[in-house]
Amino acid sequence: MSGNTISVCIPTRHRSNLLIEAIQSCLAQIRLPDAILIGDDSEDSVTEEAVAELQKNTPVPILYQRNTPPRGQNENTNSLFDRAATTHLLLLHDDDSLLPNAIGDLIDCWITYPNLTAAYGKQYVASHDGTIDVERSRGLNAAYHRTPERAGLQPRSWEVGMLQQFPNDGYMVRSEIARAIRWRPASIVGAGGDFDFGLRIGLQYDGFFFLDEYTAKYRETATGSISSSSTDDAALSSYLVMKDIDLPKEADQLRTAKLAALAPRAMMQAIKLGRKKEAARIYFSKHHASRALTLGGIRRLLLLIS
Repeated sequence: MSGNTISVCIPTRHRSNLLIEAIQSCLAQIRLPDAILIGDDSEDSVTEEAVAELQKNTPVPILYQRNTPPRGQNENTNSLFDRAATTHLLLLHDDDSLLPNAIGDLIDCWITYPNLTAAYGKQYVASHDGTIDVERSRGLNAAYHRTPERAGLQPRSWEVGMLQQFPNDGYMVRSEIARAIRWRPASIVGAGGDFDFGLRIGLQYDGFFFLDEYTAKYRETATGSISSSSTDDAALSSYLVMKDIDLPKEADQLRTAKLAALAPRAMMQAIKLGRKKEAARIYFSKHHASRALTLGGIRRLLLLIS
């Protein structure tokens, strides 16, 4: 559809080299974006200077904003959603990159289904140096239900977030919907902001299209998250969000299965963070009951009471 325009939104913090690679992958698109928006939480000017060099000679406007003071990952992402003046946006983490076909293939999904909310493809898994691991990529996509038999318009929108078929980044979404859903504050969702966003957008809107093509490269970095927080509570936060959020009755069985899968990691993170009351509630919950007397369950209990 000729009226569609796309912004790539990239939140970043102290990772200028990786950010430049992410931007370059946007500039290598067969269908170029209409704008690249950068929200920078860095406390120095290194990233700003690196982006300024790219801005000197680029076919796409690169709109940089330094956040002083830093906003944190969740509010930084929201500020990018707010700045997007295009019909659609694509969220890209600063350590990931797009394949050259990504923007063109994803926006084309709206030609067949003009009322789509979001479209997303498969992710390659890559090492810190960018080397793709094909087998691990297959495993990642299978684990998140991005497989050929699932391709196309999704029949149950509430499933896309629960199953995490909706990815953490690399997705294209209508800008007005991204602004309506937003990332909730870290004080509510911890490090589970991406999971929480995917869950809530699927609960509130219909029209999700899984494209059975690789569109992005997910990099396993040695430098951690773009979040300003050094604590890792993603599994714990996802567990708490999944437990408390309102879901349709038909989702009860899937919720139980997901909570059972998350419980061991959530409990371990709670223990490491000194949140032992929460860890105890998870250990004695129905979601952990089948594992409580396993070898792993006993180890977790010993850590809890030590």
